[in-house]
Amino acid sequence: MKASGTLKFFAAVVVALALLCIVFPKNGIALGGVTLRFPSLHKVLVREQEKSMDQLLVKHVERDMTGARDSIEECRHFLFEGQTRFWLPDNDVSCFDKFFENAEKAELQHRIIRVLHYGDSQIEQDRISCRLRERLQMVFGGGGPGMLPLRQPVPTITFNQSASGSIVGQSTYGDSTFIRANGNYGPMLRSWRVTGGATLSLYASKGNYASERAGQFSSIRVLFNNRPGPLNVTMNNRKGPGRYSQVVSRQGVGMIAWRMDTVTSSASITFRGMADIYGILVDDGYGVAVDNIAMRGVSGHQFKQANFDQLAESYKMMDVGMIIMQFGGNSVPYLRSEKTIDAYCQKLGEQIDYVRQACPEAVILFVGPSDMSTKVGGQLATYPMLPMVVEKLRVMANAHGAAYWSIYDAMGGKNSMITWVKNGYAGSDYIHFSHKGARIMGDYLADAITKMYELYRIRHKLSPKQFNKIWNNLNIVTTE
Repeated sequence: MKASGTLKFFAAVVVALALLCIVFPKNGIALGGVTLRFPSLHKVLVREQEKSMDQLLVKHVERDMTGARDSIEECRHFLFEGQTRFWLPDNDVSCFDKFFENAEKAELQHRIIRVLHYGDSQIEQDRISCRLRERLQMVFGGGGPGMLPLRQPVPTITFNQSASGSIVGQSTYGDSTFIRANGNYGPMLRSWRVTGGATLSLYASKGNYASERAGQFSSIRVLFNNRPGPLNVTMNNRKGPGRYSQVVSRQGVGMIAWRMDTVTSSASITFRGMADIYGILVDDGYGVAVDNIAMRGVSGHQFKQANFDQLAESYKMMDVGMIIMQFGGNSVPYLRSEKTIDAYCQKLGEQIDYVRQACPEAVILFVGPSDMSTKVGGQLATYPMLPMVVEKLRVMANAHGAAYWSIYDAMGGKNSMITWVKNGYAGSDYIHFSHKGARIMGDYLADAITKMYELYRIRHKLSPKQFNKIWNNLNIVTTE
């Protein structure tokens, strides 16, 4: 074929394809169980430009602070305008004050103020929580991995543990290996019933993402619900002197505590009797503890399944100062209309109310889901309803008195997951972060909380009148 003929042939093919782009039905053609789709002419000619990872990552700019106004202005920009911003109920900048006040005084008052980080599989393996823990403990003191279950279904990057003996799992969620326990789940919404005897061994991880601060502890507390008969608990410090035993006869929610003279990185605990073990609190010193409570596959609707009195008593014994509820991702694929999103959010609002009633002293922070990708018109893109879910969750959380922080926005918004996956910050499922990406997100969340603490300190250095005068003159728009 001559060159001119070849050119005419290709021109004819291009014209035919262009006409096909124009006339092909937008929703495709269904053939049996298969839908044939063809891209629109606009998609072919105008490709949406994909942002680079460098464009998506948050840049921290050092500013020359010359006075209170500059410092407040910098906090305002970070907290209420940037992509890692907060949305606060009633735009109340004091909503974290109770936590900061307690955390500041914790060491002096010999307290461990706990941050309970609830979430779905996005926080499994202590991801995100581990970095948040490390950052908050650098500011307020404390150490250790935090609260651990008697049996860890998914190994973490922070601590290794193994349990043996007569143990039955009780859970508000999960497969048939767990039984339902009529509300007897405790603060992890999953407890482990010892029926006769059991042994727990735990020791610090040596992995690449393990934290040195989290790998050492000097105190162990066991939170439990004792059944009829005595409960005998013995703790052995494997790397130093110390064998400690206690016997409890009173039924109901209780706590056994041991404090060691030196730090260690491994221990074992033996149980004799019958009790529901709610959690093992493994800490070092006084300050802040961050407890990773990962619940694979959950929607966030499980809190009301826990017995209220047991939950409230546990929170009080633990000295809980903040509760983070990170949910939404597991429900996104099934929320296909505004009506279903509203129903989902309404139930989540009821969960927030339930938790607040059980722990009225705690600050509640709701963390919205990440960007997630699926096939839309044959191409990877953000789940169509996800932006609406993020917005509705924000409105819901604020309406129920909780602060809101958005992973979706922190990542860079629509279609950002595609770039995070390409750069190794998220997995090939286009849903979960890699360890590297989770560490970044943990830093983002920690940055937001510590910046809020910076604003708290500025506010308390000034009189309310001085602060309000500066604040009100900044013309802040805190709802977007």
